[in-house]
Formats: sequence, C-alpha cells, structure tokens
Amino acid sequence: MSIASNVILENTRLGAVRTKLRNKLTEYNIWWDNTLTIFELAERLMLMFGVAIVSTVKSDTITPGGFEYSVTLQDSGVPVDWWINGVHSVVRTDSNGKSAVTVPYVQDATGTVVSKVGRKAAIDINYTCVPFASFEDNAWDYNTGSYDIIKYPSDISHTFNISSVDYTEVYNLTKDVGSGNVVMAIPKVYSNGIGGSNGIHISVGLYQKKDSNQGWGDAIALVNSKSLSHYRDTKILELGAYPSKKGLKYSTSDHVVRDVNVATGQLTLDSQQYYFDLYYDNGYVKATIRHGSTNDFTYEADISDKITFDTFYPAIMIYDAGGHIQWESVNIEPWTYEEE
Repeated sequence: MSIASNVILENTRLGAVRTKLRNKLTEYNIWWDNTLTIFELAERLMLMFGVAIVSTVKSDTITPGGFEYSVTLQDSGVPVDWWINGVHSVVRTDSNGKSAVTVPYVQDATGTVVSKVGRKAAIDINYTCVPFASFEDNAWDYNTGSYDIIKYPSDISHTFNISSVDYTEVYNLTKDVGSGNVVMAIPKVYSNGIGGSNGIHISVGLYQKKDSNQGWGDAIALVNSKSLSHYRDTKILELGAYPSKKGLKYSTSDHVVRDVNVATGQLTLDSQQYYFDLYYDNGYVKATIRHGSTNDFTYEADISDKITFDTFYPAIMIYDAGGHIQWESVNIEPWTYEEE
C-alpha cells in the first residue's frame, strides 16, 4: 500500500472517530464545536463521567464594578463552559482549580449566566444590574466589623459593641455627651458612597436611649460625606427622635438644622423598639416611625427644593446631647419612587 493510500485510510479512520466523539458529546449534552481537535473532543468526553465541583460563586445582582462568577473544581486545566447572555466561551481552571468570568455592570441591564462542567450544570442564573448592593444585618450575627465608625471631632470617645435588651442582642453605640459632636455607623459595603440620583430605603429597628439630663438626638440619615469638617456635614437628611418630638430634619452647607416635618410627642425611651423607615429618591421622601402596628410618625413629599445629593452614605447617628443608641436590625435596599 502506498504512503498516499495510508494517509487517506488514516484520515478516514480519524474522521470516523471524530464523528463518533461528536455524536457521543451531543448525546450527553456536552458542548463542542468544529474548532475542537480530536484530542479536545476526547478530553470533553471524559467529562461525561463527572467532575467534582468544590464550590461556586454566583449572584442574582450585579453592582457597579461588575461581579465575578466562578466555579472551582478539584483539578486544574479542565475546560469549563460559560454562556453570558448566550455568548459562549471556555475558561480552563487555573492551578487552584478555579474558572472565573466577570460580568460588567451596565445600568439597569438584565441577563443570564450559565456555566457547565461537561454535562454537569454549575451555574444557571438570571441577573439584574442594581445601582448598589443591598445590606441586611442583625445584631445577633455580631458583625461589628461591618461598620465604619465616623466621628466629629475625631478625638471624641465612643464605644461600639453588642449588648442586650430583653435577652435580645442589639448593637450598642455610645459617645461623649456634648454640643457640636457626632458619631455615625455606616455599613462598609457603602464605603464609596451611593450616587445621588439613586433611590434608597433604610429600615432600622431602634431603641431610643437617654443617658444624661441634657436630652438626646439620634437618627437614621443620609449624609453627604464620611470626611466630616463639621458635625452637621454639608448635607444631612435625617429621620430622628428628639425631646418631645420626632420627624424629619435636614441641613445643608450652612450647617443649620431645619425641619422638613416634625411632630410633637415623646417616643418611649430605653425599652420600646421602634422601626425607622426612610425612603428617598432624587428629592422625593417618605418616612415612618412605628412600633408594632402603630404609626408614630408619617410623612411623604417632594423636598427637592430643600435638599438633593450628588453622593450619599446611609448612616445611624447620635449627636449633640445624644449619647447612646441601640439597634437590633438594619435593612438597606434600592428603592424607586413611582408617581401614581
């Protein structure tokens, strides 16, 4: 037999093997295409026997900066298939067994991420690009390290720890009592701030405290900056409790505290838990203070003539004569005002 005949015969045999491999991969729903060599087809066929997936990282939300999806296997060099919005790619596992892709942030976008290891589904998720990450925390998880403590002046003394009320854990934040000072707890997830055109909802389960005869001032708030040059910052919108009053206040670059809407009537101190809810979307605000099913304060209006933000940070704060605040839970999420 001539050399040419041998080549033709061998090519025929290889073609037959290639066809069988492709058919088998199709049968087991394992991805392949015509660019793969016969060795790569055979490698993929080995995945039909299963590969141990050690871990996956996935999320149904993507925040500014994007999000890395990953699949970690026991072995390196394994081809992992990814489909981002239907577009396929192969990312082999690195020396640590990790295969990863990053989905970029596109404002208001939605999409899909699918990942398979051979015929084994690893990730199959619908995602949404949100303006910022939600934050949910309960004191019984002991996450004191999840907050930045911001103070003015910076040398004012404070404590931040876990305490209890009626056998339930609460965050316990205290400071020196005196005029012209403030201590704020800001979740670290918002260390870079939130764009002022985004809407937000903050809900905090608070206990009002009185540790001196001077009074108190405590609130949940949106603040303009973490680098304070004044205890009132340059912009603050707060939902707070005050001696014989409760409600919404604000200040701007002149640092003067003004009422948005404040109602008379004292909140119970020390033992009663209240839920403070503040909704804000580019100048539109809703606010409630309630205990159980009872509303102690409600307000809703467009206040864009009073205050707007370029950037804001959600904060829990005590200031001036306030010296002590406790909270059981925090929930922060994007919110959009929809005019009826």
